[in-house]
Amino acid sequence: MIGGLALAFFLVFLTRIFGEVTVLKATQYIYDKSPKLRIRGSGFDANDHDILLDIGSAGQPSLVVEKDFMISKDSDGDGLILKLLGNRRWVDLSERTPPVAMVLNGVRFSSDPKKNLLPEPVIVAQVLNTPSVKEGTNVLFKSASNELRINGTGFIGSKEVDFYFKPPLTKEVAYEDVTPYPLRNDQIVLRLRHGYNWREDSGPLYVIGVDTGGGPVKLNGDEGVQVADVQENLDLHTIKVDSSASSQLVYADEPNLIINGDGFNAVGNTLRFSNGLLGQNINYTTTSTNENSISLRLVPGSFWRKNFENLPGPLTLLAVNAGQGFVAVGPTNSGKGRDVATVFERPAVFSANKKLFRTHSHELHISGTGFPVPPSQYKPLLKFDPPLKEGVDYTVKVLERDDLEVTLLDGRAWRPDAGPLVVTHINTRGDEAGWVKLPGGGVHVAEVQEDMDADKTGGIEIIPMGVKVYQSALSQSILITGTGFKEGMSFVFDPSIKEGVEYDLDIQSKNKALLKLKSGKKWRADAGFIVAKSVKIDNKNYPLAGTEGIRVAVVLADPVITSSTDTYHESQSKLVVISGSGFTNAADTKISLRPTSNGAFKLLGVLEDAIRLQLKPDQDWLPSFMSLNGADESKKLLLQVTSIDTGAGEIVYDEPITVGYIVKDREGVVCDDSCEFAFDGVCDDGSEPNDEYYYQNYNYQDDDLGGFYGEPEDVDGDGVMYGVAYDDYYMPNEDYQVSPCVEGTDCTDCGGVDAVIDYSKPLDTAEGGGDYVTCTNTCIYPRDGVCDDPRGTKYCELGTDCQDCGPVGADNFTRADDDGWWDDDDDYWSFNDGNFIDQTKGLEFNRHKVKVYNRPETAGPAAMFLVVLEGMVYTVGAIFAAAALYLLNRWYKGQSVPFMNVFNPDLNQQTNRDFEMRPHQKMPITPDEFRT
Repeated sequence: MIGGLALAFFLVFLTRIFGEVTVLKATQYIYDKSPKLRIRGSGFDANDHDILLDIGSAGQPSLVVEKDFMISKDSDGDGLILKLLGNRRWVDLSERTPPVAMVLNGVRFSSDPKKNLLPEPVIVAQVLNTPSVKEGTNVLFKSASNELRINGTGFIGSKEVDFYFKPPLTKEVAYEDVTPYPLRNDQIVLRLRHGYNWREDSGPLYVIGVDTGGGPVKLNGDEGVQVADVQENLDLHTIKVDSSASSQLVYADEPNLIINGDGFNAVGNTLRFSNGLLGQNINYTTTSTNENSISLRLVPGSFWRKNFENLPGPLTLLAVNAGQGFVAVGPTNSGKGRDVATVFERPAVFSANKKLFRTHSHELHISGTGFPVPPSQYKPLLKFDPPLKEGVDYTVKVLERDDLEVTLLDGRAWRPDAGPLVVTHINTRGDEAGWVKLPGGGVHVAEVQEDMDADKTGGIEIIPMGVKVYQSALSQSILITGTGFKEGMSFVFDPSIKEGVEYDLDIQSKNKALLKLKSGKKWRADAGFIVAKSVKIDNKNYPLAGTEGIRVAVVLADPVITSSTDTYHESQSKLVVISGSGFTNAADTKISLRPTSNGAFKLLGVLEDAIRLQLKPDQDWLPSFMSLNGADESKKLLLQVTSIDTGAGEIVYDEPITVGYIVKDREGVVCDDSCEFAFDGVCDDGSEPNDEYYYQNYNYQDDDLGGFYGEPEDVDGDGVMYGVAYDDYYMPNEDYQVSPCVEGTDCTDCGGVDAVIDYSKPLDTAEGGGDYVTCTNTCIYPRDGVCDDPRGTKYCELGTDCQDCGPVGADNFTRADDDGWWDDDDDYWSFNDGNFIDQTKGLEFNRHKVKVYNRPETAGPAAMFLVVLEGMVYTVGAIFAAAALYLLNRWYKGQSVPFMNVFNPDLNQQTNRDFEMRPHQKMPITPDEFRT
């Protein structure tokens, strides 16, 4: 507003100097029948009826004052107001595609009609067709119907179409406009957001106003135009499906699958899966159905999911048709339903004839298929013949989906004697039903032979060990155990390290030899095993375990943390990425920060060059006593790593390493986890964080790409196009989705506030997500006076609307906002009721209308104890209160109150005297009684 006033004063200054009319070059959109056109400027120093304007559009005659429009001056002297006369139009759009520019070519005064006071022609408006909405009475169910199509006129050419509903429906909250722009026809497609209704009760849904860019236009007076008949959801719309992915684990070719829920039709149901699985004996058949479950059987040759490279992964059911149309079982407009099973590739093991020494060989690689890679959180289970027990005899590590590494633990053997090693069963799911029996009684994976006798190795025997040491950190020693050790012996290692150069050898006993790393040296140049290939005694070399050698240690890379100056917001930043090298895996990694407490974050993942830490719910990176709330914007606190352990011991830094700075939270940015689907690892609020940030830091990938079923055409000549004819659930423009939750409510899964680019500041390459265009005009709406890249209306890519937005980082763009420079309220095209006008003001203005999902709280043992203790206190208190009321009631009625005599001393003394004065009575004496 201040900038506008400054510009107005500048225009007045120019007018005084040059004696010309100056018109502000600010594009406004009007309709061809809009009652008014406002021209902002200065120098109109004449009476209304003395001003002559040459105004019109190219290719059409200029408009004529008092025939097409009337002129009046703004009361504040800021410009002119042109009022369109009845049955006239600003521009004839019958054979033209809007928007059409309306140009002011000249300004003259009647005192000198030949002198044009306007230095150059100025576009004063872009003219659109006056929109209208066609009546529609199609039935919409309150929430079961997920799409509304509104037809009308005057939509083509618009950059955005806003509707004003009765009862009100809030755009960007209850629904989204998914129509592809620029518009090619006069139809708008709206999709309902999960958890919202078209109406809260049944009845007609009206559009009382429409705005295609020139302001809201009333439709049919105050009545509006009906666009749908909203009815209550039918009984068969109350279908619910249980999320059973954690309990129903199946192999991709497993024949049977059960869907549990409520409200199914016992006669039959049609299902819609996210990967396009088709029923009716195409991919599966329904074997039985009742109100609470549907049993499916896979057709031979089909798979529950066929893109094995993305497995294990969920099988997602989007919708169920129980007889009254498809009903979404989750946020269908976002392609997010209910996960009814977790699907695994059926595993297989390939035979091999690798030679293993019984205890000296430390590692076995098994080839096969279907091994779940580490991010899946599943690990293969094996059954050997003869039996071996995981965690006791060996450990398993998946390197690739076709490569499994089995490592023998210290002091264990592959077999009790020489012979074949066979894998008889494999289980990649972890449940008891997941065991797969391998063909032929098992698959031969290795041939185990006896260890080499000590007499063949110079009387020396080495026991394989897997102790972990860092390359050089902590200067750790390696202890070799075995038999027959003596002074003068030496080892030959792989990789080659030399005694006296890299290490010193200390023979502590005949069973122990200690390798001490020399200062400034490393056990290995990279991570890996230290293998004793041979021993040398009396200048004679004795190979160990044939040509393989015996493992004596596992060397881990020295963890190196890279210092960083990245900034993280106190609670809005949900992810801290620590870069470096030498990191191992999440199971072995422990890290400590300062000043963040270890309980405030969790280890999200570990890559070789990055550790990802995620803030836990309701936690901050700063302890409460250090909070920056209310602090100056420039204040920042160091975030440092004080120690790290990647598997070989804790490394404590004398000088903590700075990995970033903590700053106060951004104001005006909503970033919480109130979304129903928060913490599921998928961004569900539509904020669409930068690809590189999201994929690199969260390792999230689109699921089942290329793994869909369907036959959109009759490609095999059988006359069936079941991808279209059978599947009637898909709608046109199916790719245009609506996020399950509104922006800013799935903060953790979407990368926190750091994934939301702040365009008010200059961008660097990392923040912008890589290379970006700085200044071009390739946007579909260039040079129209309104910024249309992500800094404005978000129609175009960043930097492609340069003339309207300015170069990236300049932040000198304009928005399609109306600063209300005129004071004129007789425009009957506008609404005055905030309940209706506010419907289209966007999410941030209507944030208070967002439904909040109340996540059920799960109480732990401590919470349960407190609840029980609190209940006991209330119970005891209630008992005492009831007793007190009872006694008070007796006292009030004049009745005796029990126990009160105890508190009356006079009464007690009288009772004692009465007892003393009672006459003595003779008591019978029995052999057991004595009286004195």
